[in-house]
Amino acid sequence: MRDIAFALIMLGLIPLAAMRPYIGLLVWSWLGYMNPHRLTFGFAYGFPWVMLIAVVTLLSLGVGKENKRIPRSTVSVLLMMFLLWTGLTTFFAVLPDAAWVSWQTFAKIMVMVFVTLMLINSRERMHWLIWVIVISLGYYGLKGGLFTIISGGGNRVFGPAGSFIGDNNDLAQALCMVLPLMRYLQLQTSRKMVRIGLGLAMFLTGAAILGTYSRGGLIALMVVSAALFLKSRKRLTLAIALMAIGLTAYHFMPPQWTARMDTIHHVEDVNTVQSRVQSWEFATNVALHRPLTGGGFKVYESEALWNRYAPEEAVQRAVHSIYFRVLGEQGFPGLAIFVGLLVASWRSCAYVRHKSRHLPNEKWAFDLASMLQVSLLAFMTAGLATTSSYFDLSYQLMAMCALLKGLLPEGVVAYAGSAGAAATQPHLLGHGQAEHSFGKP
Repeated sequence: MRDIAFALIMLGLIPLAAMRPYIGLLVWSWLGYMNPHRLTFGFAYGFPWVMLIAVVTLLSLGVGKENKRIPRSTVSVLLMMFLLWTGLTTFFAVLPDAAWVSWQTFAKIMVMVFVTLMLINSRERMHWLIWVIVISLGYYGLKGGLFTIISGGGNRVFGPAGSFIGDNNDLAQALCMVLPLMRYLQLQTSRKMVRIGLGLAMFLTGAAILGTYSRGGLIALMVVSAALFLKSRKRLTLAIALMAIGLTAYHFMPPQWTARMDTIHHVEDVNTVQSRVQSWEFATNVALHRPLTGGGFKVYESEALWNRYAPEEAVQRAVHSIYFRVLGEQGFPGLAIFVGLLVASWRSCAYVRHKSRHLPNEKWAFDLASMLQVSLLAFMTAGLATTSSYFDLSYQLMAMCALLKGLLPEGVVAYAGSAGAAATQPHLLGHGQAEHSFGKP
């Protein structure tokens, strides 16, 4: 029954995507982040729904009247460079067959990231994309948080099998990334019940992160909590939610969770941490011997190279660091582009924060730029110990960072701005309309 119900939902959504490619982008994001087909047990589980909706969206975009131009920015240029560079390294990959499959998957993600750059051309569209991301990943936050509380934290929380967030560490990272987006929606809504609901969702998502038993997730949660408090407005309710998460960790989680988190203080005695460091050494050695192209996607699966470049007695495994993985697979140029993407995305949001700080009608842009920075910080922090270098959400967030500047009124972008000057030039305070609340779409 679950398969049939999901298939009927998709049959209803596909015509909408064919008529409006923006709807297709939202459906693609829902499928990619929530993976609802992975919650079925029959024919729907393995059907290529994501590919189907992507093809329909691209065809609709190609024949429709929507904008087909990618806004030029440092981020968009670097996104294209990174896609092309990973394609180049695939030609020289140590394991060409595995690398080709991985590059195809990454290329499909990047195509839809470029579709995001084309189609998100208004504040409303940006807002609904954020809602889809929050609902999709927030489902696992709510479900995982309730499971953690009901079970007393005695069992680990995992994401759907066969997805980017199937591993407990990757799920913790994704949930840390979505927390700031929940906070953005909470700041923008005028409906009390929506604010309360989002506050509860943030608390349960925090509990779910604890329930993953991910040490990197805990560190990222602490960093995100501090950044949220520093970068957010109306901090009282936020402080209450963060304190509730902290109290849950201190008083509610079982001894085995506390023992696992305590290993953060003496990592030299933890085998899993040692094996991760060994994988970093392997990736570094591969890059030093193949500095331009690295070993290509999945280089760590090469037993010959592992025996050659890994430390003695190291256990062969994936490279658990987004930075070292890119270094080992894409070489030093690939790592430079990857880090450049993160820096350029951060700076794009910093620019928007600076321009919109004193403009009342552009508080939404200030809030979103702030929360996107916190999401990037979550990715960069948790990514120190995860393999998710090519996680689709991270690249869509980078695209959103680049797009945000273009969504500001033209006068704001050209104006250096100050609180006093803004007050004397009302045409800079918005689009000539009264402030709009996204709580009432």
